[in-house]
Amino acid sequence: MNTGPQRIIDRDPVTFEVVRSALYAICADMKHVIMRTSFSPLLSLSADLSCALLDATGRVVGQGRDIPVHLGAVPFTVRAVFEAFPIAGWRPGDGVIVNDPYAGGTHLPDVSLIMPIFHGEALCGFSLSRVHWPDIGGIAAGSSSVCDEITKEGLRIPPLRIIENGQPRQDILALVLANVRVPEDRYGDFRAQIAGARRADQRVGELARAYGPDVLAEIMADAQTYTRRLVRSRLAHLPDADVTHEETLDGDGIDPYARPRIRARIVKAGEAITVDFTGSSPCVKGPVNAPFAVTASSVYYTLLALVGGDVPPNQGVYDVAQIVAPTGSIVNAAYPASVVAANTETSNRIVDVLLAALAKAYPERVPAGSYGSACVYTLGGVDPRTASRFVHYETVGGGSGASRMGDGASGIRVHMGNTMNLPIEAAEIAMPIRFLAYELVPGSGGRGLRQGGDGVRKALEILTDGVEASILGERTESPAHGVGGGEAGQLARFTLRTGDGPARTLPAKSGPHRLATGDRIEMVTAGGGGWGKRPQD
Repeated sequence: MNTGPQRIIDRDPVTFEVVRSALYAICADMKHVIMRTSFSPLLSLSADLSCALLDATGRVVGQGRDIPVHLGAVPFTVRAVFEAFPIAGWRPGDGVIVNDPYAGGTHLPDVSLIMPIFHGEALCGFSLSRVHWPDIGGIAAGSSSVCDEITKEGLRIPPLRIIENGQPRQDILALVLANVRVPEDRYGDFRAQIAGARRADQRVGELARAYGPDVLAEIMADAQTYTRRLVRSRLAHLPDADVTHEETLDGDGIDPYARPRIRARIVKAGEAITVDFTGSSPCVKGPVNAPFAVTASSVYYTLLALVGGDVPPNQGVYDVAQIVAPTGSIVNAAYPASVVAANTETSNRIVDVLLAALAKAYPERVPAGSYGSACVYTLGGVDPRTASRFVHYETVGGGSGASRMGDGASGIRVHMGNTMNLPIEAAEIAMPIRFLAYELVPGSGGRGLRQGGDGVRKALEILTDGVEASILGERTESPAHGVGGGEAGQLARFTLRTGDGPARTLPAKSGPHRLATGDRIEMVTAGGGGWGKRPQD
């Protein structure tokens, strides 16, 4: 018989649930502050950012309903940060910045800021914001293009203490801003991250004053235990399975013959699950190589989807999944491999591979394949209306896979991304471009008992000379798979017309292209796969 003290989850479940829920609300509050104070439309309108709270040991205790590829990588990011700056040495007002994919980051444009939260002399935890800066330098405007090593992708920032005693270090900040395009906007976005951290400090401080730092720490620990037990219980109620699936990416943007393979074996035994990527291709020249943190994020997201959307995500989920990913492979990139498209394209294809494998064991629980992409396009140049430099980064939605529950959604970001639509009016005001089309592609989703979601057609015209453009996409060759007899979705297509010449088809990943007035780009994203066999007509 256990005579030890009861945990707060048992002795006071009401307080536990109130405070646990407040931690997630604080993450949402951080995000709203950053959106309202940021300079970039990518943040203020598209919300390409994520927020999380950590306990005093650096473990995730709460996170926003934000970008899955950002959030699943947090444990790896903070591990690298605390190796460089041990927790015992942190003081109020400190702040560390990092974006290095080889130090637990995702890709270079995702810049993380970690700050501690104190109550008196007691360390309550840390806040983390991961914000997509629309540019971090490199060979192409928007820092998301095709190149063969990470040193060409932009400024790589290892963990650096950029804030001391609550004030940014001007020497480090000057170094960072000297290496990006439109530095005044990047400075504004960085200040927005500081504002988000201050809101987290304020709100967590209120919890510490109301309940005491010891009770708050206990709830943070129990929240992870609660999630871990819930995930294991859900897994235990599923039939055991040993399934495998593999797919190839649509090239790497450099080697015309490269078709890198993602192979995954999933073993579910009792309350344990292992995902083994042995057999996946070695790193390739182009930017589709995934850092381990990105691959792990894809696994965590899929695990959460499998066990149910009501599971509160935190370190408890991340502790359950065992991941095997050979070093130097496309799912565990080795320096100096380029990685920028892995965050947006490879991560989504990893999820589709995992779902296709799980569909062999649990077809009633798993959706069909998606458009497998974020479909990133970037633009940059000088606006003749203002004689000022501009940079634009945007994602384009596509079709999601159908499931037993219903048709797939059309024209949305899927899986590892969760950004909102950027109004074309905002883009046209900010840049010398004109949109010619922005519409769904009817019937592009795979047919089935449940129809796959439709892709999107987006076309634009350049209104000045000297604009750089790049496209990173997927599924121009390999369609989204169906499940249970559902049909595959239609393929993606990207075209460029320069001058009065005919439109030419672009590979899935291309750029930077140097464009002139009147040049046109058209992007058509793929449809999602169908679910189930259609009844006989």
